[in-house]
Amino acid sequence: MGVSIRVISESMLNLREIAESIIKKPGVFLDETKLYPEYVPEVLPHREEQFKQLTKMFKHVIVSPGSSSARVVLYGSLGTGKTATAISFGKVISRLAGERGVKLKYVHVNCASTKSALSVFREVKNQLGLKVPDRGLGFSEFVQVLLREMDIEDLYAVVTLDEFDSVLLNFESGDRYSLVRFYDIFHSDVMRLNFIYVSRMRLSDIVRVLDEISGSYMMRNTIVFNPYRSRELYDILNYRAEEAFYPGVVGSDVFEYIANLIGYDTGGDGNARKALAILYSAGKLAEREIEEGRASRVLIDHVRAVSAREDLDLIHVLDSLNYLNLHQLLILKSIAIGLKETGSSYVSIGRVEEVYRRLCQDTGLEPRKHTQIYYYVTELASRGVIMTRKTLKGRRGRSSYVSFGAAPLNSLLNALDRAIAMRREIGE
Repeated sequence: MGVSIRVISESMLNLREIAESIIKKPGVFLDETKLYPEYVPEVLPHREEQFKQLTKMFKHVIVSPGSSSARVVLYGSLGTGKTATAISFGKVISRLAGERGVKLKYVHVNCASTKSALSVFREVKNQLGLKVPDRGLGFSEFVQVLLREMDIEDLYAVVTLDEFDSVLLNFESGDRYSLVRFYDIFHSDVMRLNFIYVSRMRLSDIVRVLDEISGSYMMRNTIVFNPYRSRELYDILNYRAEEAFYPGVVGSDVFEYIANLIGYDTGGDGNARKALAILYSAGKLAEREIEEGRASRVLIDHVRAVSAREDLDLIHVLDSLNYLNLHQLLILKSIAIGLKETGSSYVSIGRVEEVYRRLCQDTGLEPRKHTQIYYYVTELASRGVIMTRKTLKGRRGRSSYVSFGAAPLNSLLNALDRAIAMRREIGE
């Protein structure tokens, strides 16, 4: 017994020495979470103007709460700061309202993870902490009880409906109308709910999906988020690096290289998330080389290596997974499997549907109908997650084909499996 205890004690000592040796080694990251996609910084470089516009549109929430309901559309492509701006605004305005005696809460709902207007308002209820039963009430009854509870609590809310494209493309028309024209349905002398709609669709496409009357409402208050230019990305990378890295680890040449790679004015798509993902991956590569004694800081060569090894289109696809619902993720997995099975650069929609229905059967899910699958594919293409073609050379007949381009399929499938497992875990 004494021998085994001594062996265990020596083993524990060795583990302690291992931990101490790692902690004592010079590192790269002060806090790598500051480069994660979900992190919202205290400062948003080059989004001050959009923040000002939001504040003007929601000023009444503090000055004369309940007098009207603000409805604002934030639109722009992926990685242009829409979500971060909305969250930052929510934090600031709720704090300012509290200082003036107004009980205001900020709510953020990812609509890609919801199925109906009722599920949206269930999430609103949960984040507001209100006691409204989840079962036994229809949509109208549920909302009326929620509004009554808000009256009792004297509570106001700014509700951001992120990924609102999912509502426009996937929800029933009545649910879309309810979320856009809320107080035309639920009349109230005190309007306690205000809405921010975050969309990647162009305004013309939003109006096309909605009926003419609702579309005109969506266009009244809009804030544009243009893709970032290289100089703007440089400032963003520089600021986030100060939070994420130890001083002196990353130089301005690295920021400039990534900014020129991704900047909209220099041929990129202006996606700040992609730029930050590249900086993070370059930092992780440099960290390994520093431990091995082959580097002393993050270099442009690390950025080049990351860009060559991790296809930039894959970074874009992976960044989109958090905003997709379960069946959209299954469609993406079906595309990836179809591409692997055929060995082709593009796979037909028909083949994708076959694989998708097989996946649904394997997981015990009810597959969506052909029309809904077509909508999903159209939506994913409009977001730049997949590429589509109407015809392929050497193929007869009329069909649609889809692909991920050069994105490595094994890495993509691993990420999709994780995202699907997470969606199923939360009961989507």
